[in-house]
Amino acid sequence: MLEEVHYTKEEITQLKQKNEKVLCYISLGEIHKYVSFFKEAKNYTLEGKNTIWDSYYLDLNQKPLQEILLKNIQEKLTKGFDGLFLDNIDNYGPYGKQKKQTKKLVEFLTTIKSRFPEIYLMQNAGLAIIKQTHTFINSVAIESVITNYNFEKKKYLFREKKESKKIIERLKKIEEDYKLPILLIEYTESKRKCNKIKRKLNKYDWPVFIGQINLQKKPTFN
Repeated sequence: MLEEVHYTKEEITQLKQKNEKVLCYISLGEIHKYVSFFKEAKNYTLEGKNTIWDSYYLDLNQKPLQEILLKNIQEKLTKGFDGLFLDNIDNYGPYGKQKKQTKKLVEFLTTIKSRFPEIYLMQNAGLAIIKQTHTFINSVAIESVITNYNFEKKKYLFREKKESKKIIERLKKIEEDYKLPILLIEYTESKRKCNKIKRKLNKYDWPVFIGQINLQKKPTFN
């Protein structure tokens, strides 16, 4: 999963020679001031902000916003990406900021697949609404199954075992019911914790990516 602004079309072509799918990041729930279409989309956001990431909540009820997103998706595909890593889908779950727009999200996913039928979509999180979204996506990513970053204290921690077990059981059910590949994303800062994560997740047949919380550079572990 890459951010388009950091890569040229030629570099994406090279990456595709060694990777089955090359996906581009897009958030369907929030927008940050550094996103290329921020000025166009800012007028179609909800009240309030995600203070952790300094981002604004998108209002998918706004048709112009949908067209802005679709235009950007077309640009990503034209650049050579195979599909999208859909972030902030959990915002549309029962406890999310956009929980009243779940139906609108599903309608927008329908539009994406209709306009770009060959596109590959990886949903990040949003497990609570997978029943509504599974027909549109090709795989599921889930962050922090056994790790848990504390933003207030800026510390990398581990979840309670029972909490992790609950998430893992839900993932197994999704895999069984919908036959969707699953990718785990965990966060830590040390090599020792990195090895611990690998040991804990080794018994599950799911690929695991381990990095730092901002995901802006190649992971390094002290």
